[in-house]
Parts: sequence; structure tokens; C-alpha cells
Amino acid sequence: SNIAIILIGIGLVFFGYNGYTSQNQALENPINSSATVTETGIDRQSGGRGAPEYQPEIMFEYSYEGQDYTSSNMYPGGQKPEDYNVESNAREVVDRYSQGSEITVNVPPENPGEAFIKAKKTNNPLIGMGAGLLFILFGSYKFIKSRYM
Repeated sequence: SNIAIILIGIGLVFFGYNGYTSQNQALENPINSSATVTETGIDRQSGGRGAPEYQPEIMFEYSYEGQDYTSSNMYPGGQKPEDYNVESNAREVVDRYSQGSEITVNVPPENPGEAFIKAKKTNNPLIGMGAGLLFILFGSYKFIKSRYM
């Protein structure tokens, strides 16, 4: 129904905005910390049109203010790493982080359990908000058309 389309749009806008603000908060004043890579791998997922997608996974342990943490965040705000259509491209990312190696991670002081490797925003939240707005516009148009035309 038209109301369902609008509600889906509102949900997408909400989740996109939430991701956007999480990224901004994490990038405000992160503290560099040393971390140890504990596990690496590639997650194979079913992508669009049945083609597989590969996502690099890097787990690391670190300490912040005397507390030990574990994270797998590549980007701030819990954003997932990029999906790759070819496994070898994901493997190139994973190969940069060998198990047991020391890396520098960024720890957001307001949420120290959410450390991340790359201090870079992703476009995913903006894409989610844009898609949500399209759903809202389309649903609103269909609702108005069915009611008043």
C-alpha cells in the first residue's frame, strides 16, 4: 500500500541519518591507538542478481584507558567495508592486515568500543537517505493520486 511505501522511506531516511551522525561523531576527535590484528577473512555474500559479493573482515584488539576491546570496524560509525565483485580484490584488502600484526586504529572517546581502521566517511548513509526520500515522494504521489484524482 502507499502508506507502507512512505513508512519504508521514513525508515530509510532515519537509518541513513543515524549512520551519517555516527560517522560524524566518530570522526570528531578520534584518538590513535595501537591494535593487534587477531583474525582476517573474507565474507562471501549473495549480491544482487545472484552474483556473489566479497567483504573483507579484519578483527583487532586494542586497549583504551585501561580497558580491552575488540572491533572489526573498517570505517567510523560501524559502516561496513566496501563489497567487491571479485574475491581477489577483497583478498588484496585482507592481505594488508596479517594476523598478529600491529596496526594503528582510531578510537572515538565517546564510544571506545567502536574503534575503526580508516578515518574516512562512506556514502552509504547518504545513499540510504536519498533512497528513503524517493520512497517518500513516490508513496506520497501515489497516495495523493488515489485520494484526490
